[in-house]
Amino acid sequence: MKFPIKITLLLLWTVCAAQDCYDAPPRKPTEILTGTWAESVYREGTQATYKCRPGYRTLGSIILECMNGKWESVYPKRVCMRKPCGHPGDIQFGSFDLLEDTEFLFGSRVVYKCDEGYQLVSPVNFRVCEADGWSNDVPFCEVVKCSPVTAPENGKISTSSFDPEQEFTFGQVVQFECNPGFKLKGPREIHCSTGGDWNEKEPQCVEIFCEIPRIENGNILAVKPIYKENERLQYTCNAGFSHNERGDATCTKNGWTPVMSCREITCNPPYLVNGNIQPKKDKYRGSDEISYQCTKGFYPPLTGNKAKCTSEGWLPLPRCNLRPCDYPEIENGELYKPHWYSQEYYRRLFPESIGKVMYYHCNKNYVPAQGSTSSYWTQFSCTEEGWSPVPECFRECHLYSIENGHFWPKKGHYKEDEDITVQCNYGYSLPNNHNKITCTKQGWSTETKCKKIKTCTLRNYFDNGFFSESKTYYLINTAAKYQCKEGYATTDGKKEGFITCGQQGWLNQPKCIKICDIPQFENARYNGNKTFLNPNERLEYECLDGYEITRGQTIGVKVCDVDEWPRTLECYEKSCHLPILQRNLYPDPKQDKYKVGDVLTFRCLNGLKLVGPLSVQCYHFGWSPRIPTCEQNVKCCEQPPEVVNGTLKDSNNRTYCHNDVVEYNCDLGFMRRGPKKIQCNNGEWTILPTCIEEERRCAEVPKPVHGHVQTTNVSYSHGSSIEYDCDENFTMVGSKRVTCNQGNWTQLPKCIETYQLGKCAPKFFEDLQVNLYHNKLGNIVVNYSCNWNSEFKSTECTRGKWSPKPQCPKKESCAPPPQIPNAQEMSTIVNYEHGEKIVVFCKENYLLRGQEEIICKNGQWHSIPHCIEKQPCSKPPAIQYGAVKQVTSSEADDDNLESSTYKHNTILNYTCQEGFKMIGREEIICNMGKWSSPPQCIGIPCRKPPQIPNGAVLNELNTYEFGEGVTYKCHEGFNINGSAVITCIGGIWPNPPQCKGRDPFFSFQGQLYFLILRYIKFFLPSSEEVGKCGPPPPINNGDILSFALAEYAPESRVEYKCQRFYVLQGSQFVTCKNGFWTKEPTCLEACTTSNDIMMKHNIELRWRDTEKIYSRTGQELEFRCKRGFRKASNSPPFRTSCIEGKINYPRCI
Repeated sequence: MKFPIKITLLLLWTVCAAQDCYDAPPRKPTEILTGTWAESVYREGTQATYKCRPGYRTLGSIILECMNGKWESVYPKRVCMRKPCGHPGDIQFGSFDLLEDTEFLFGSRVVYKCDEGYQLVSPVNFRVCEADGWSNDVPFCEVVKCSPVTAPENGKISTSSFDPEQEFTFGQVVQFECNPGFKLKGPREIHCSTGGDWNEKEPQCVEIFCEIPRIENGNILAVKPIYKENERLQYTCNAGFSHNERGDATCTKNGWTPVMSCREITCNPPYLVNGNIQPKKDKYRGSDEISYQCTKGFYPPLTGNKAKCTSEGWLPLPRCNLRPCDYPEIENGELYKPHWYSQEYYRRLFPESIGKVMYYHCNKNYVPAQGSTSSYWTQFSCTEEGWSPVPECFRECHLYSIENGHFWPKKGHYKEDEDITVQCNYGYSLPNNHNKITCTKQGWSTETKCKKIKTCTLRNYFDNGFFSESKTYYLINTAAKYQCKEGYATTDGKKEGFITCGQQGWLNQPKCIKICDIPQFENARYNGNKTFLNPNERLEYECLDGYEITRGQTIGVKVCDVDEWPRTLECYEKSCHLPILQRNLYPDPKQDKYKVGDVLTFRCLNGLKLVGPLSVQCYHFGWSPRIPTCEQNVKCCEQPPEVVNGTLKDSNNRTYCHNDVVEYNCDLGFMRRGPKKIQCNNGEWTILPTCIEEERRCAEVPKPVHGHVQTTNVSYSHGSSIEYDCDENFTMVGSKRVTCNQGNWTQLPKCIETYQLGKCAPKFFEDLQVNLYHNKLGNIVVNYSCNWNSEFKSTECTRGKWSPKPQCPKKESCAPPPQIPNAQEMSTIVNYEHGEKIVVFCKENYLLRGQEEIICKNGQWHSIPHCIEKQPCSKPPAIQYGAVKQVTSSEADDDNLESSTYKHNTILNYTCQEGFKMIGREEIICNMGKWSSPPQCIGIPCRKPPQIPNGAVLNELNTYEFGEGVTYKCHEGFNINGSAVITCIGGIWPNPPQCKGRDPFFSFQGQLYFLILRYIKFFLPSSEEVGKCGPPPPINNGDILSFALAEYAPESRVEYKCQRFYVLQGSQFVTCKNGFWTKEPTCLEACTTSNDIMMKHNIELRWRDTEKIYSRTGQELEFRCKRGFRKASNSPPFRTSCIEGKINYPRCI
């Protein structure tokens, strides 16, 4: 019975202890369940095996076992961890950021960014850690570039270390400066910013001018609407204000110098011993008055007890002196004295003692200080404080009505210093434009009458313009603004102008003149940036390559003539005519005319052989190279000549016959100049190349990504080559060979994971220049070039194929290169392949204008440059107070030209005279017949002039500019000995005059003598007035450099200057002597050379790029015959001079 019971208990225990799993093993994000799990129940102990998903890994197997109805991990510590990818790779000129993670694990993402001044070239900026490594290639950064800059009109680029026509890289700075007479509008320098743009717009050079300034508390004298550079302006300050430095300013590129301002005159309280001041303030303003009382026993001076605050301080200086009662000086009054006393004797009785009583009376229209009295005499007495009351006579003014206005207060009688307020009727004003009149010692301060205000009336219309303001009336010294209609401008070339109202009406009249709009250009270019030209202004334009104005003429000049101004300027296409050919030489295609760029191919008939180039091309200068010939017999050539520092590519010592071609290579470190191939041409080889040393070397070989190269060198010569190999499981795309070319390595190949290429074979790109990247779809895109000089094409690896299919079709070859006029010889007859380039070198004394290389494209040579003759310069421009110091270049022309000419690129230095400083660059350069702008020699300013005994300087300033003068005046009783005016020259004042005492004359009758002098003073002019001069005489085609004054002191000096293109003859200065000016200079007339005159004589200027429409007297010109004409037998010489407006022109027939 026990046995069944045991079996039953065992079965019950089994049921309780063993629990099956009713769900399949769980799915996990990082692990994949192996096997099939389709059952609904799994017995306890069943095991499920997992493997890691791609991108994850673990050590050992991951097993879950059914335990107690749940799936439990047999090895809990075994989990699938993310696979690491290693370092993603650094980027040159940039860096990367790891997003979210702290390690490079599966799923990690790094984002690349470029350093400042560099930009990402690759299409994607990130890499992702994938199951088989990092996605796509490491991006790469290239330096940011900015577009070329152009020099502003009337200015230049002062930066000398860069070529402004080339692109600029990040951080490079370009500086600008303007020609004399112009200033920068905009920044002085700009720099290439991180975005590939210039940080600011290019500046402009605008003409230096200054507008009328607004001077607070001041007024301008002789107002002009606009002031040009170096013009001066004078101004005065209102009452209570004075100039900060001086009463005038000069217009400079920085504005008015010195800054014009009127500072308020202020005074500190005066120091007064034995007295009290009223009113008491901490600070007094200009024209403020104080009165003061002296303490008992002290007295103010006879000038009174009042002082005024002036720019010189308190005048007169307050003081209290200890003294009795002196003789009272009564202005506008008379002291009583017994009639038997003479005036001189009566004065000797003073001072009087305290208590003495005196009497005085005032003149007509004057009253005593205490007011009018019925008595004729007014009493005053001597006290301890002095005379009391002080014997004074004050002016009494009378006013009962005012014409065209009214006033207040109305009292009829007004005492000295008393004011009345006036209100004038509409349209009327007091003469001083104020509303107050003051009773002064001389009477009313201004005329007691309201006068009609002077105004200028503005008419609404005038020829070719209109006024832009709605006002009709303008007060004196105000300006009205006007604008010109479309197609018109002011006489100074602006679209708007000003007229100013003066005392006698408008000082100037509005004027709008017809201008010439810049025409449209067809097949031509205009290098300026103007939108219109003023009358007689010159426009120069140039035809594009392959075009001309008339036969052989490619540069045109038009002078703005209102009646004959074209809307369009056109150049016509050049052409080549079929050349004269040998009998058996047949051209293809055969036609009468050919366009520039057309190629003419030749073949010989009747079994003859072609000697010379197979084809020629039509250029703007004609057919080139020379036309071939047909020969019955041709010769073979000797062995090809050797080239120094070069080797023959094919040197098998075979026989070379007509049309055979050989090729040369230069040794390492040397670069080829000239054709790389030469041809045997009827027994003679065409021109050889030369190998010149190239000093630029390449640095260490760049390390390829997923590739390697075995080399230990640290630098490489020009022409050196190395080969790359890719790592295992990587395939090379591009040429495996890179070459050092003038200090830079050619394009590196790329190593791509082989699986990424799939069936896209890289063999096509083995010898090509490539650049590749991954697009947004992850496909490889290859940019390839069929040879080093052609443009890039693009193809994409998609679905195992390249799309579009990469191909390098055969391009048409070019005729032998042209023999460009004035270029070094290129006498080769070898054809060149598409994309090949040849460097052009000009002959000595010629400059290359255009590209330095010509390129073969689709059977034609392109980018043909010009070789322009270096044009000499005439004598360097003379500068005032300076001279040429020395020649610092060996370019001075001593061969065929006169000694007064200088070759292109000649550099001359200037030096200033002692006492002068230089403004601008001290050197000038001869550039194609024109000198750069010379410097200026500016006189050093002077400090205060020397003081002299018994005399003083009138209106003394702290500093004086070069050429400014000062005038001395002697004190009463002294005569001036020497010139009263001295002038600042080079920071030094000449010796000043002296003040000597007058000789006593009639001393025994001194008083009578001086009475007579005082009496006749009103009838005879003073010695100073006798020597004064009026305004300096005007001259034709010139003017003075300062404001004309009504009169000038003796020995004053004025400087003249001629207009542009006129030459000053005589002294540029005139001096006031004994009331007359010394001889004024004359301005010799300029010469005008017009196209009409030259066409009449069948001549043209020899130097085409020179702008010699106007010539100064004495300036030389050189002409030559136009094409198709020759010099007449009785013609004057081609080189001639401008003589006072006339030119003796040569003639050609």
